[in-house]
Amino acid sequence: MHRLTGETRNYAWGSRTLLPRFLGRDSDGDPHAELWVGAHPGDPARLADGTTLLDLLTEHPGRELGSAVADRFGGRLPFLMKALAAAEPLSLQVHPTHQRAEQGFARENGAGIAIGSPRRSYQDASHKPELIYAVTRFEGMAGFRDVDRSIAILELLGLPWADEIARDLAHGTPAEALHRVVSGLLSLRDPELSDALVDLAKAARTAEERSHRQRPPTTRHHRERTSVEREAVRVFAQAAALAERYPGDPGVLVTLLLNHVVLSPGEAMFLDAGVVHAYTSGFGVEIMASSDNVVRAGLTPKHVDVDELLEIADFTPMPPPLCPGRPVPDGLVSFSPPVEEFTLHVGVAPATALPATGPRIVLVLDGEVHLATAAERLHLTRGDAVFVGHDEGALEVTGTGRVAVGAVPG
Repeated sequence: MHRLTGETRNYAWGSRTLLPRFLGRDSDGDPHAELWVGAHPGDPARLADGTTLLDLLTEHPGRELGSAVADRFGGRLPFLMKALAAAEPLSLQVHPTHQRAEQGFARENGAGIAIGSPRRSYQDASHKPELIYAVTRFEGMAGFRDVDRSIAILELLGLPWADEIARDLAHGTPAEALHRVVSGLLSLRDPELSDALVDLAKAARTAEERSHRQRPPTTRHHRERTSVEREAVRVFAQAAALAERYPGDPGVLVTLLLNHVVLSPGEAMFLDAGVVHAYTSGFGVEIMASSDNVVRAGLTPKHVDVDELLEIADFTPMPPPLCPGRPVPDGLVSFSPPVEEFTLHVGVAPATALPATGPRIVLVLDGEVHLATAAERLHLTRGDAVFVGHDEGALEVTGTGRVAVGAVPG
């Protein structure tokens, strides 16, 4: 087993307190957004001797990954874990498929854009399906909402441009209509854009005031109408807050069409290739295919590539992409989305029903635990991370803490 020191990334949307507290450090006042725990070349975790996990796996792929994983993934650790702390919204973004990632990576290489450059969307040639597990209440937007419901929500704004969008959404298939509407919204420029954002802020306040005066619903129709109105209030308020933070950004208007997702602690959602999303607040554990490919359309000072997002996004309406956990022995919960790179097991000690083969990363979420294999035993506290190689065999966690364990599906 190898203790790991993850690399922290400081983005503007990060929390100034959540990650330092998780790691047992004093806040330095900077926004700490992500703690990377893995072997991605962009920021591989470090071992106690100062080398990286990437170095270890490059030198001993068969021993540490197991021959099956090493062969299947070309000697790479196929997943990356992160602790993510969002105090403000992340960018409006999407992740590519394998094929699109290979094409985009080759295209940007051919253009002479250096790997690691902020002008890149494709930092590697991998897809990036990801799962976020909520440690605290976690909010975000993910996937396009049912078109009929979006039409009803837009009509509640009482604005001519919103009514026009609602009418446009009713023509063609839902995916065609959404692609057409989103393309139009992302092409808006001043003065139409600034006027729309000002109108949106006013309408959001009006909708909230109106909701406070509503009487409790008494009929089924009234309850359905009230449900739409309540969702509209949340959607409008969120969009108005984004407009204040990102003035002049047409991505704000696109958020009116996305599912608003709220995860309670212990819940998770899965974002596959093409799902447009933006996290807005909370602390959680992410596990994903080992990639740093992000195509952005707005709500960010980072590189934006609207044309690419419009090409690769999935505009088919979908419900909020929740990923239910499956109870396993010892009080563990397993999250197994339909990907070959990763699964996530979360639970309180004691736990023995953990993956016994392949590479594993253990991240302690709270409390104190002892992590043991047949040959070794480690004492860990909140924020500690450990890589467990294939050759270590079965894994046991005892103590009073809670852990998240990333692994490769068997």
